[in-house]
This record gives sequence, C-alpha cells and structure tokens, in this order.
Amino acid sequence: MTGRLGERLFEFAVLTDSHVNAAEDRSVSPYRCNRHANARFRYVVRAIRRDAPAFALHLGDMANPLPELRGFGAAVARFREIAGELAVPLHLVAGNHCMGDKPRGWVPVPRVSEAALDQYRRSFGPPFYAFDHGPCHFAVLASLLVESGFAAEEEQRQWIEADLEAAHRRGQRLWLAMHYPPFIASPDEPGSYDNLDPPGRAWVLGLLERWPVEAVFSGHVHNYFYNHHAGAPLYTVPATSFVRQDYGELYRVAPRDREGGRDDRDKLGWLRVRVYEKGHVVHLVRTHGRELSPDESLEGEARRLEPVSAREAGAWPVTVEVRDNWLAPVSLRPNNSVSPFTRRWARNDWPVAALEEMGIARVRLALQELAHSEVPDRMEDLASAGFGFVVYSHGPPDASEIAQMRERRAPVAAWELILRLEDVEEVAKNLTGPGGGGSADGLPPLYLNRVLDVRRAEIDDANVRHVANYGFQPVEWERLEELCRSPPIAATFRGLVFRIRRRGRPEISPWEAIHEIGRLARATGMRHQAHILFSGNVTAERFLHDPDTSRRVAESALAAVVVGDVDVCLDTFEDVDRGYFVRHGLVDRRYNPRSPARVLGSLHAALAALGSGEFGEWGVREVNGARLLSGRCGGRRVDLILPRRPVTLGEVWAPGETPAAQLTIIDLDRGKVRDVASSGGGAPTGRTPLETPHLVIAGG
Repeated sequence: MTGRLGERLFEFAVLTDSHVNAAEDRSVSPYRCNRHANARFRYVVRAIRRDAPAFALHLGDMANPLPELRGFGAAVARFREIAGELAVPLHLVAGNHCMGDKPRGWVPVPRVSEAALDQYRRSFGPPFYAFDHGPCHFAVLASLLVESGFAAEEEQRQWIEADLEAAHRRGQRLWLAMHYPPFIASPDEPGSYDNLDPPGRAWVLGLLERWPVEAVFSGHVHNYFYNHHAGAPLYTVPATSFVRQDYGELYRVAPRDREGGRDDRDKLGWLRVRVYEKGHVVHLVRTHGRELSPDESLEGEARRLEPVSAREAGAWPVTVEVRDNWLAPVSLRPNNSVSPFTRRWARNDWPVAALEEMGIARVRLALQELAHSEVPDRMEDLASAGFGFVVYSHGPPDASEIAQMRERRAPVAAWELILRLEDVEEVAKNLTGPGGGGSADGLPPLYLNRVLDVRRAEIDDANVRHVANYGFQPVEWERLEELCRSPPIAATFRGLVFRIRRRGRPEISPWEAIHEIGRLARATGMRHQAHILFSGNVTAERFLHDPDTSRRVAESALAAVVVGDVDVCLDTFEDVDRGYFVRHGLVDRRYNPRSPARVLGSLHAALAALGSGEFGEWGVREVNGARLLSGRCGGRRVDLILPRRPVTLGEVWAPGETPAAQLTIIDLDRGKVRDVASSGGGAPTGRTPLETPHLVIAGG
C-alpha cells in the first residue's frame, strides 16, 4: 500500500498484561473477571495469528501469580502453551507480575529482587535486549531494574545507551518497549505505583532527548494513554485481561459491571502497528472481552474491514465537538490498594482512541479552554498525532483574543466567530485592519456563525424559550449568496456555519442540506461548515435510539465526501444523559464507542479502500422502509442502505436492479465484510434482513 506515508513496510502487534492463570477457569485474584484471562488471551493470540503480522511484542505481566507464589511456574507454562499458537516471533518485556514490583516507594506486593530476576531469566529469557526488523531497531528495557541498585541496573544502563547510539549511527529507526509508563499525565508528576520514579524517569526520558526514538510502548495500567516527549509518542496499551478500575474515576458515571469497572470489556484489546516509509500508525483493536476455549477457533468468523486512520487516508471532512474536559488532567482519589498515600493525576485519553478509530482528525472546542495553561500544550501533543482543532467564540473578539489567535501557541486550524450580523462589519475591520477589505493576516481561517437575537423576534423555526438560536439555515439561497458576496464577509471569512436540526420546519435531511450548502459554496468560492445536531429544538425531547443516529451520521459523512466543498461537524461526541437535550452521542459516558461511531469508522475505511477516484452522480430514494443513497466511487457502483426497519436486498432493489453479479456487503456497525453472488438473471440477492447501515459495493 502506497499513500501519504509512503510504502507500508510491515505490521506488528503489541499486547500487554495477559495475566494468564495456572488453571483455565480459576484465579488467585478475588475478582471474577480475572478467571477469564486465559480465554481472553487465547482469543487475542488466535486473532493475531490470523492477521499474520511480522511479530508480536508483549509488554509484560504475562502470568498472574507473583513470582514467589506456588502457582507461578504453572501459570508460566500455561502462558507459553497459549502463546505458542502465535506462529510469529513473540518478544517479551518484564513486568511487575513477572519480576516483582518496582524497588522504590510504597508497593502493595514484594519488590523486585535478585532471586526474582534470576527466576525471570529462567522463565522468560533476558530482561533487556534488542532485535531488528527491516529498517527498525527495537530496544526492550526492564523498567523494574530502574532505581533497583542491582548490578543488572548499571549493566542495562550501559548496554542501552551504547545500543541506541550504535543503531542510530547505522541509520536505523529506533523504538523502545518497557512495562511501566515513564509518566501518565506529566513528565514532572510524582512517583506512584503507575509510573517510573524520579530520577530514573529522567534517565529514561533522557534517552528520548538524546536519540530520535520513533515510539515508546508500555503497559501496566490496563488503560489507554497517549503522551508525547521530545518528539516521540508514548503509547500506553490497554490490557487483554481486565481494566484497572481505579481509572474509572475519569468518567463521571457509575461503572456498568459489578466489579467497579474492572470488567469494562469494551476497553480490552491490543494494538496493530503499521510501519511505513515515513512514519507509523497505531490502531486499537478492541476485543470486547471475546473469549475462546482451547477447542474453539476463529474459523468461520466473518472477515472484518481493515481500519484506516486519517493519517493514512487523508483528513475526512468531518469534525466532532468534544464537550467534556478531556485535554486537562484530573485527580484520582487515593485508595487503599495501589495508591493509599499519594494523589495521582491522569487524563481521559479514551476520546483520542475513539477519534482515531473513527478516522477523525479535527475537534471543535471553545476558545476559552485555551486559557488553561495545560490545554495548548496538550493540543500540541495531539497535533503531533495528526489532530487539528477548530475553536469557537461568541461575540466580537477583544484585542487579547485576536492576539492569542495570531500568536497561535496552540495548533488552531480554524476560528469560528459566533456573531450578530450587525456586528460583522465592525469585527471585520478589527480583524483586517482600518477600512476593512484587507486580509486577516496571521489568523487561522475564519468562519462566521450567526446568532439570532430573541429581543428582535429573530427566532428560527418553532423554538421555545431557553433554546439558543444560532447557525445559518439552508433556506433563502438568494439572500445567503448575497451575504457571502458582501465585502466584510467575502474579505474576512472562509465560509459560513450552518446548523442542521434534527427536527424543524421546514424538515430537511442532512443529505439534501449538505448538497444545497455545497451548491452555495461553489457559487461563492467559499467552503462552508454544516453542524449536524443530534438533538431537536425542545429541551425535554430525548434521542436515545442509536440506529436513528447511525443513519444520520452515515448520511452526513457520505454527503460531505461526495459534495467535497462542505465540512460537517457532528455536535455530540459523548452521551448527554442529564440536563437539557438528553441524547446519545458517538460514545457513551465511559467513552466506549456506540453504533454511530463504529458506523462512521467503517464508512471511512470502506471509502478509503475504494481509492481516491472521482465520485459520480449520486441519487437518493426512499424504498420499502429504507433510505438508499446510490452512486459511483473509484469507478464502482456503491449503495449506502440506511434501514428504518429490517430490510433485505430483495426489498431494496426491484427485480433486475442488482448492480452486479458479484457484491461486497459491509455491515458498517460491526465492520463485517462478506462477498455474495447474485442469483441468475440479475435478481436481487440476500434474504438476511439488514438492520443497521450497510454499504454494498458492486464487483466484489
């Protein structure tokens, strides 16, 4: 595959914290979910075997009993038995359940010891080493040895410094793997059960500062975190076995499971890492806690769509608004297990994982959030991962806001100004210089969002009180075209911001609205934005039916790609389960993707697989309880089926209308792909009802 990152060189798998038990269905842990560790690990092993990567990298805690416990040897043997099915090289990293907890500070179980180090060598092999694959050099660090004072610590220090220097001189791309993350939220955070203690942490981070390390992988905390240091991304990988439930404090909602969040199965998984000529891309593969017994296999499991990130396929014209505070760290409560005496800080990085799964690279947030000192720094971290940010503000911006946007300390891709139309001319003068008509030099691209004034009876549709009135509506095209050509707007703004309501008068679908906005964009030489609301105009109305939202999301995203001159913004990322306008979003309050998120990610992946060919004419029609969007992409006929009730292909297409003898049918909700042949005479194929959005591609 050749794309924006050049040729794909190879792929490898990263997994961690399998916590394999000595017995298949028993565990020394008091938690019931730990009994499932073996079956969950077996599923991952067989899934990786099916994917056939170049190799697999396990970041530690292979077995569950601690080294000094009687069942440790049996658990190691069981781990080797399951892992032996991989059929690709497996590289291991020493974890605290393999060697004992880190040597400094308070820890709940025995610390690493010389005896445990020797036992690790006998059970798993060398605690620190390196290996090569293609142009890449991977160094494995035993983080348990850092600050241990053992002779092996100094041996490791001298070895890795010489090893990285030699590999760098050879022109190899450098990678690091270790069990403990260097830090969770900040390089200067206090030492805790979950990170490397200073000053050992400073030494590890110094390795990144001295050599151009491409990425660092770590485990231990059983959650997903993304950090950045000295140009290197730091990936903390979720576990295959269970979730560390103390991090459930990051979500302002009760856990769904009965073990305090430990069995939040949607957060279990592993990483698929694709290495390209010009970088790498990481994909989170969620297992959702799937299990396999020793006599079960993956044979017969449906083929799944290969995910594609925005960095691989190019940025899709979709932005989402993340309303929760996800860029700044929050404090976790001290507990009497892993953190009885210290307060830890962490960010909720599951939104980052969900956005990447959807192929989304742009996020909308309020300008006022940039006033928090840590937010611009975090935005810079995420910009290194390919994210861009659209900020919005209400009212004429003051001098300090304009100066802030000109300084651009944060990676702002666009600035949306929410104004009364009567203020536009004065704002334009302030932004473009005396007299207006100049350019907004030094500012990001500007977009105009209109706010209506209730005092002047400027009320759109049938809004009741306590509802904000803002955004242009896709009606009155002659007036809008005149507005776009007016000197203050034409000289200052890249485009207008439209608001597509879920219900209203006149009723207009996202497909129709985005096409109309696209016609306006082409007529005026602008690129407009369409905000797709997940709520209605009545504060008490609830929208909790995910299939309806999935259809709305798929229709909006496809329309934006087909039209090409309009960016869409999906206005509800996380669920709103309290207050006004209660509705489901793309993810739930625990930041696990809902059906609309899965549909969006699958749609983007499917369109990327079709290539970058021109989109032909597309049409839309209602047929037998489904909305059918049909056209051409990459030279092939494509149909997006949006069922309002379970429908078969035979109900969607009349006899003789099957687009080809060979069809590829993609369940966008589950990402499952199947190839089918139509029956003789071009008759419609398929008796299985389609209940969720499906993409049908002609020609196999």
